[in-house]
Amino acid sequence: METLVVIRVLRAELNRSFDSYGKMDPFAVVKWLASGLSGASREISRTRTDWNAHMNPQWDHTCRAQPYTYDMMLSGSDFLEFEVMEGNVIGRPTFCGSSTIEISKLLGEATPSACSGQASSPEAVAGPVVELVLRNRSEVTGTITVQAVLVQRPPGSIPGSSTALTRVDPGLFEEPVERMGVSGGSAPFFKLCLRQPSSLGEASSDYFIGKDLSHAEDEVTFYEEVLALKSLPGAGGLAPLLEFTFEYAGVLSTFEAGLRANAKRQSLELLVMRNLRAGSKHLRMLDIKIGQKTAQAGWQGKSRTAALRQSVIDGITNSSCEGFRLEGFDGQPPALRSMDPLLDLGVTGNQKMAKKALRVMLQRMTGSEMLLHFLDVHQEPLVSDQELQEKMTPMEVSEVVLHEVVCKMAQLAIACRRCPVPQKWIGSSVGLAFDAGRLPSRLEGESEVRKFTQVNIFDWGRSELNTFDKHMMLSDKEQHDRAEFWGYYVGGIDRLSWEAARTYRHRFGCTGSWSHLNFKICDFDSMTDNDFMGRLTVPIEETTETCADIMTQSGRLVGENAARGRATLTYSIRWRSYPQGSRFKGAWLIKVVSAQNLPRQDKMQFRTTSDPIIEIIAVSEDAAGLLCHRQLSSVKVKCLDPDWEETFELPVLAEPGALEAALESAAVDLGARCAGSIFPPEKMPDWQKEGLFPELSSTKAASKWSWSSAEASDVEKAFKTWESCLDAISASPSTARPQRVDAHQPLGKSFTKPEAHIRPGAREQQTGLHPKHEKPDSPEANAYTTWALFEGQAAKPAVQMSTLSPDGIFIFEEQEGEQNLCGCLQFPCMS
Repeated sequence: METLVVIRVLRAELNRSFDSYGKMDPFAVVKWLASGLSGASREISRTRTDWNAHMNPQWDHTCRAQPYTYDMMLSGSDFLEFEVMEGNVIGRPTFCGSSTIEISKLLGEATPSACSGQASSPEAVAGPVVELVLRNRSEVTGTITVQAVLVQRPPGSIPGSSTALTRVDPGLFEEPVERMGVSGGSAPFFKLCLRQPSSLGEASSDYFIGKDLSHAEDEVTFYEEVLALKSLPGAGGLAPLLEFTFEYAGVLSTFEAGLRANAKRQSLELLVMRNLRAGSKHLRMLDIKIGQKTAQAGWQGKSRTAALRQSVIDGITNSSCEGFRLEGFDGQPPALRSMDPLLDLGVTGNQKMAKKALRVMLQRMTGSEMLLHFLDVHQEPLVSDQELQEKMTPMEVSEVVLHEVVCKMAQLAIACRRCPVPQKWIGSSVGLAFDAGRLPSRLEGESEVRKFTQVNIFDWGRSELNTFDKHMMLSDKEQHDRAEFWGYYVGGIDRLSWEAARTYRHRFGCTGSWSHLNFKICDFDSMTDNDFMGRLTVPIEETTETCADIMTQSGRLVGENAARGRATLTYSIRWRSYPQGSRFKGAWLIKVVSAQNLPRQDKMQFRTTSDPIIEIIAVSEDAAGLLCHRQLSSVKVKCLDPDWEETFELPVLAEPGALEAALESAAVDLGARCAGSIFPPEKMPDWQKEGLFPELSSTKAASKWSWSSAEASDVEKAFKTWESCLDAISASPSTARPQRVDAHQPLGKSFTKPEAHIRPGAREQQTGLHPKHEKPDSPEANAYTTWALFEGQAAKPAVQMSTLSPDGIFIFEEQEGEQNLCGCLQFPCMS
């Protein structure tokens, strides 16, 4: 048996306010001081922030258990430090006071020997509730009430959980570890370097990465449960879904590098996970938070005030529109980096404010905009015509990346539908990543690109891993709650997978020829919509460097009567063929050289300049409908005569059916079901529709020259069709065969199996009923629902009858007048 100490932080009482105005929002930090007060310290936990609690916060927080032996008690060299902080919306927390106490004194008479000697309660012995004095230097600022509990569990276990805590041998990694910078989230990450990667079968020394456990206490149980579940055959029906989680190795105890000479040596505990950057030259990654609702009051310590604030963020970001939002973007392309979110405010040099403004800008991006920047490689070094025979171009890499993302996102959407029970994954994320700095040789081919293309699900701080056994123990209200939030999650995954497929169709779906190209020049505005400056429409054909006049929305020349002269755009177009074996037949290279005499648009900011950006849209038409490929240039700040010198590619695929092949590799028959018509263009100028494709013109346009997104009703209809395709594929016997188990002699009454598939999260499953049953409350209805919930998929069409008995549900198939038992689901009891 292993002895652990669990620290409880109950409450605090402060003597004065540490906030400049309003009520305080206190939280507490607990640190373990090993080998005396001057030894190494490590943060073991922090409480939630008690919003508006002011000077009387109530936490009732239980810290993560720590090993505690009899020898440690005798030495008396380990201490606990409790710090009370005041949380600030802007800026660092304010220190209110701290208190330090020896652990053995906090335990009182609760000792390891006492814990093991109590026959009536061998698992836990609670120490006294202790009130400690808080001090800020010489000032007494209040008190904090804490308690210590000794717990005995099997070695490595976590109190309150049956899951073992996996420990990683510190000798496997070099010490100390270095802190890393990331774009999303608040938990620090650390570089881990394997001493002998070849001995573990890993290709690189940076295969793993460490996440600070003090900021991820809620995640460790989730990862340990995933690790335990993966060791079971079929992982309890969750195997297809858990394949998308990060590889997890366990918890590592180490210390951080880069501290001052007189600073305490900080001991760290890190979650050891797969490092997506391993082997990558320049990783580009999207951190996409999934779900229309990303917080719930009272769920895993989330306060009502914090949940309300989060719901406001959900409402003003893309979460409320498409069911997901962009939280972080590593490896941003130069064009996106040029879009300063504080440009309109004229604020420069404030890195903290710029970071927050950038996060808001990312959170408000639509799915199509996220993927546009994710796949933007037009400013990567251009592969010369001589090098083209030897290595792939950045555009070829982005095509293979998106092809792989479409396949994996479709697999993830189907895996969610086949999950046997609804999950409550609040605030979890999907990560899309690839190596933007790698141009493999044509001998390595696309397999090398696919190897470094990642689609993963992560961030489990507010999530619960639900299993069939757990779900059966929940009340009806709790089951409905899981189904509601699982519906939010699955809806976000569906929309993201649809956006990926739609982006692929319009960027890489052309196998014939692109017809026309539209240059739309705007003044970039960080706070409002971009201001239109002018446009130019040209046919896509071989064109030497040309200087052309820019037109207004009404068809007049921009700057026709201006003193500086007419506004012009200089560009060129040429065709480049790709070598045999490439997925591309070739590509049109559109070079935007410069613009001259652009109008002044920033008069409202009391400036006589503009911040021009060019939106390039190429159009084509195939048998399935219209193709619309959109790209963006970088922003040229405060410039009326910008020089871009940027080259864009319009690829033409060598063979048709690439999108269908990606969907077909995700699931049988998915590609055949999804026609191009369910992926309408993201954005198309109405004047271009009328001029080039009159049959596609919208009669609802307010103006001949107005720009509009695809009709909302058409988009929603197309998306619903996509969801229907996923539903049908998930229930298809050819792609989801029911498991067969050992049969038992059937007892009881037979009933006809419903034809419709019961999908996790659907209304039928929430109520435990099925509309085809004449008696909804009959045990047969509930029995079949339980079976469908367990399997997460439909039975074979040949299966005609099911029989309910006290021992389980028995499945038969009828062939030539005979009923053959093909499987059963056993359960302990049914009332």
